[in-house]
Amino acid sequence: MISSGRVSARLLPEGSIFGHKGSAVFVEDADTPELFLLGYLNSALATYFMKKLVNATATADIGYLEKLPYRRPPPDVEAAVVQRVEQIIAALRAHPEADIIALRDEIDDLVFDLFEIRTAREEVRRFHRSVGRAEPANETPQAARE
Repeated sequence: MISSGRVSARLLPEGSIFGHKGSAVFVEDADTPELFLLGYLNSALATYFMKKLVNATATADIGYLEKLPYRRPPPDVEAAVVQRVEQIIAALRAHPEADIIALRDEIDDLVFDLFEIRTAREEVRRFHRSVGRAEPANETPQAARE
């Protein structure tokens, strides 16, 4: 409910319970894959939208996620995001500290393309890296990722 960090969505196992401090999202449209939404919600652009457009405070009350801009992806983009999310889930299940940066970057690029974000990509990525932590002024973008 309170976070100064990034949007961070997770899959809940079947039978899980939730409350107002640990909210849940339910997919109402059976044609929308949960894994696509998981990829989108964890993207740099979703965090940027949340912190810059929807809610700049640390409070994330119920209903804020539904205010995020959303575009239904074409089938090829949806499949590409879902495939990478599946790879991330498999990697993290096998090793919780797995390096998933390249896959996350690929999802970010797909989401940027979906929203037709061309020139502001690096600005959004820099913002995403800095959310929730103090970033040293001399830190390079590559060093920030490691």
